[in-house]
Order: sequence, then C-alpha cells, then structure tokens
Amino acid sequence: MSGRTSVVVGGGVAGIEAATAIRARDETARILVLTDEPWPYYSRIRIGEVVDGRSGPEGLFLRLDAWYDEQRIEMRRGARVEGIDPAGGELHVAGGERIPYDGLLLAVGARPFVPPFPGADLPAVTTLRRMDDALELRRRAGQGGRCVVVGGGLLGLELSASLAGAGMSVTVVEAAPWLLPRQVDAEGGAVLQGIMERRGVSFRLASGVEAVEPAEDGAVRVSVKGGERLPGDLVVVSAGVRPDTALARECGLAVDKGIRVDDGLRTSAPGIWAAGDCAEHRTGLYGFWSAGGDQGKAAGASLAGAPVAYAGSMRQTTLKITDVAVFSIGDLAAPFDREESFREGDVYRRVRMDAAGRVVGAVLIGSLDERKALVVSSMTGRPYRPA
Repeated sequence: MSGRTSVVVGGGVAGIEAATAIRARDETARILVLTDEPWPYYSRIRIGEVVDGRSGPEGLFLRLDAWYDEQRIEMRRGARVEGIDPAGGELHVAGGERIPYDGLLLAVGARPFVPPFPGADLPAVTTLRRMDDALELRRRAGQGGRCVVVGGGLLGLELSASLAGAGMSVTVVEAAPWLLPRQVDAEGGAVLQGIMERRGVSFRLASGVEAVEPAEDGAVRVSVKGGERLPGDLVVVSAGVRPDTALARECGLAVDKGIRVDDGLRTSAPGIWAAGDCAEHRTGLYGFWSAGGDQGKAAGASLAGAPVAYAGSMRQTTLKITDVAVFSIGDLAAPFDREESFREGDVYRRVRMDAAGRVVGAVLIGSLDERKALVVSSMTGRPYRPA
C-alpha cells in the first residue's frame, strides 16, 4: 500500500475519522482531505451554541492545523469538487485542477430538505446546516422579532431553544402529534413540550406549513393547516435532510436514497468508497453523528487495505435542550413484551424490553443516570439492570 494517494471529499466527522484511520494503518500514504467549507472541522451537533451566542465558531473546532501537520494529512478548505472520473481515477476541482487518486472516499454529507410549499424561496425562509448558516441566524436573531420553526425534531427543538434564548419569539410547527417523534413516545413529547413552553416557545402540533406569503417590511405570514396564519420575520425549516448524491449520480455510481455501499463501505465503482450521511448501507440511512464516525473509521481501514466489516450503528441520541438532557436508544415503536416508566416533574423515563429483558427502546429526559445501563443492554443483548 506504500505511496498510495487517498483522497477524502468532505471535512466532517466521517471524512476526518476516515483520514485518521488511514494514517493509523499506512504510514506512507498521501492523504488529502477536500472540503468546500472555509472552517476547520467542527462539532456540527453543537451548532445551536453559535446561534444563541453561547459559543463562537472557534469553541466548536475539533481539529486545528497543528493536528493535520502531525498526522501528515493535507487539508484543503474552500475546495469544491465538480466531478469524478472513476475510469481515469481523478477528481475535477473548481478552477480547473485535476487530482489523481488511488482510493477515493465520498463523505459529502447531506443537504437540508425544504418541503415544496409556496413561498419556500422567499428571503425570510432559511435552513441551518453549516457554520455560515449559524452565523447568519445569530445575526438575524440579534434583531429580535418572530420566528416560525418548521419541524419539531432534534435540530428543530435545539434551534428553537437557541433562537428563544437569543431573544426571538418562536413558534414550532410539527406534523407529528408530539415532539421528537422519532426519539420519544407521546408522554415524553408532552414532558418536553411543557419544558419548552415555560421557556417561551409555542407549538402547533399535528400541523404543517401550507404556504409562506410576503408581508410588509420583509416579514411573512405562514399559513398552517386549519387556516391559521402565523406572523414571522424569519422562517427556519428543520424538516430533515437528504443525502448529497449529486457527485455520485453524475459519475454513474449506484444510488438509491443515498450512495449504495457494502459492508466495506465500497460503492459500485472500484476504488471509491462512501461514508456518513451520504451513504446508504444495507442497515439503512442513519443521519446522526456517531454513525458517521463509525462508517468513517470502517471506510478508512478499507482504503488502507485493512478492511473492517461495518454491520450498522446503534441508534442512540443524546442532546441538551437549554438545560434539559434527553437520551434515546433503540426503537420505541418496535414490538416489546414489557416496559417500565417513571415521571416526576421534568424527569421522565420509559424503557421497553423483550421477553428476555433486553432493551428494545428507551428514552430518558431530565436525568441520564440510567444511560450506561441502557447502552450496555442494547449493545450486548444482556437483560436490563437498572443503575
């Protein structure tokens, strides 16, 4: 493997973990990471801290230039890849440069999904995915006013709390009948709703945006199901993401919802791998931070000639909405044989198990004392033993 050139397109968790894994197994390889963002590798899951001013961009940085120098990894920021030639083994970069590779990893992530409602292209309608988005939202939040957040999932709730903390009046419109519908059950969603309502966020549940119409002075009116029209100075869409498959499609890789990969994270073309939010493994699309890291590590090992089979990632989420911790693991909608639940004030716990006592799905709100016991049961298959 000596002297090989491995190119990673994408500077997020999947790309950086892959580059790290390559270097750990190949001391002589040239490793080049290309990202179209101007920022160092940062914690995307903490990006709300930039929106409300709890942190500047530098507080989220995870790798600085000295680390790349130590690892002998070439990092090029602001480099936009425009095409791939799988047969010729080279990338086409904006500006005309062509970069040859022996192994290529696509870790290009995902793009925010904006439902095609009328008015989605108005200047007041935006999304949050990257650091530049967070800085722009911080600027606009500093002007105060009213914000409608479309989506009551993970990012939507964190963003709503950040915008309310920055001084905006916030209303969340969510299609499901409760908050965090993929992570918590209905009672847990009600606990979260009460917590956030006390912090000034209001909700329209089992609803959806039908149109956004311009109003005076750059403001808008957001029409929701049922006929209500919400006034807003800003509309932030947090309706999920879609894998970025543009480069893969253009060069002929197999693509379904994401870029199709096998257990070695290999795509349909020799010498090309994919990992992270853009990749679709047989176990599905993941779209969360730890899975991107898992896939990046496995892909990097494979690029270095020491394949590690990827069999999927444990679905678990930990977040903090204002000062309230939330943890979920597994699938609360999956079949179960028995459950335990507890609720006292803002502390809530529900654990669902199979006949052998192994955790099928669980949620914790307010106290994470049981997190380790839940993870152990979920990952090992042992019966759940409360802490």
